[in-house]
Amino acid sequence: MSGFIAVQGAVSALDHLAGRSTALEAEWLAKTQAGDPLPKATYLMLLTQTVTDGQTDMATLLGIEVAGTGYARQPIPWSAADTDTRAATTSDLVQFGPFSDPSGLATPVAGAALVTRMTSSAGQPTGLCLMAWTLDSPITTSQNQALQLAPGSLTMTLAVS
Repeated sequence: MSGFIAVQGAVSALDHLAGRSTALEAEWLAKTQAGDPLPKATYLMLLTQTVTDGQTDMATLLGIEVAGTGYARQPIPWSAADTDTRAATTSDLVQFGPFSDPSGLATPVAGAALVTRMTSSAGQPTGLCLMAWTLDSPITTSQNQALQLAPGSLTMTLAVS
């Protein structure tokens, strides 16, 4: 699985390094004020298409998020960043489903995005996309099947040049 930092994730990282207030900090504050018990949590949304850097706005992602009975965005547990590799990986098993529709998920999963909100509903803030990944090959699911990501299957890396 290959991934890249989304525009909003990159802008927030640069603003943080420059000592400026970031969109991500504003998002955490808004979630805290709304009573979110985990305001700094990040969630993985599954996508029916691969995305490019220019497609990581939440309006585009919401249009290609998978749907199906049993699907929900999942919180992602991250390891501490490694100082040698400048990378953090998923630290635990992440499971989507099982999907109870007769067709499992109606369309194959081709990508994933790391977002700041567990849900996005009409009239509510949609959150930010921080990173996106393309699967090596699309994944299809059957009825009562779950999709699992093993620990270490997603990596976030900050490249320095």
